[in-house]
Amino acid sequence: MPDDADASTPDTGEPSRPPGSPAAYAVNWKTVLVVDAAMGAVVALAGVVVIAVWNFFLGVALTGLGLFYVAMVVRRGRTWARLRADAGL
Repeated sequence: MPDDADASTPDTGEPSRPPGSPAAYAVNWKTVLVVDAAMGAVVALAGVVVIAVWNFFLGVALTGLGLFYVAMVVRRGRTWARLRADAGL
């Protein structure tokens, strides 16, 4: 094995790719995050409707899940922004 080879990753001949999701390096990465956050917001809004129309506990659970999803999208957006900054994009 050559001295400059990494023992943890075998040499497959494939070019190395940057860390993280490939979507983080896409030109439309902000659009991907906005659409993803909108899906979570729709779920949260549906939970509010369920609270008003049908079942309080189910609506609270649905609203909480939607808001949690939006929070995770925000977290992913920060991670993607850091990855893009590290890559010089």
